[in-house]
Amino acid sequence: MPRLLASIMLVFSCAITQAQGLEPFSVQYRLYVSKIPTTIKADLSLAAVKAHEDIYEMKLAIDSLLVSNLEHSTFRWNDCQPKTQTYVHNFRGFGKRRRYDMTFSWDPPAVHNEGPRGIKDYAISEDTLDDLTLLLKARCVLSTGDKEFRAESAYGRKLRSHRMQVIGAELVDTPAGEMNALVVQKIREDDSERETFFWVAPALDYMVVKAKHVENAALFGELIMRSYSGPSMRTDQPQ
Repeated sequence: MPRLLASIMLVFSCAITQAQGLEPFSVQYRLYVSKIPTTIKADLSLAAVKAHEDIYEMKLAIDSLLVSNLEHSTFRWNDCQPKTQTYVHNFRGFGKRRRYDMTFSWDPPAVHNEGPRGIKDYAISEDTLDDLTLLLKARCVLSTGDKEFRAESAYGRKLRSHRMQVIGAELVDTPAGEMNALVVQKIREDDSERETFFWVAPALDYMVVKAKHVENAALFGELIMRSYSGPSMRTDQPQ
């Protein structure tokens, strides 16, 4: 269960906004496990910290009797080029704990991480992202009509490679209303039993409206949008 929840949280935390500037938003999701609703709700938000300097913060928070999760990222945004300043992840639940406190520097590009295993400093590339700003960059790719996105993120003591691919389009029924969405799959190794999909709505600036992670044939989780407050509906985005 902890691995399932962590995987699906990573997927849905990829909220996507406008290329030329970021508008504040807040979204709430509900977690389902193998189609059974749970009491777990997740809140995702974006706000400007220093609008005149294009500095923003994004938060993903889950607080329930089963699990407590907080991810927080601050970053600079320059026309589809996010540069992370800090990223923090605190997770507790199902007998597991995880804590990372990361500071990004860019001259030269590097990460300073403090966690349960101590301190680690390591080099990164100019394009490395944190997990919360990962698909802020992807929105810029998808909005041009491209069907594939590759990226690298720094998480804790290591780098992660990501490959996402648009595989179709569907009408998604959520408590927040019906949404036309692109279906995006996370590409894994051919022998992996795990599968991850998420549905992004062009009309909501490519906000994630649904995410699904399949751990195995008997266990899968879904996150479905319950409420949304943010940029108004758009009709000029590709479907």
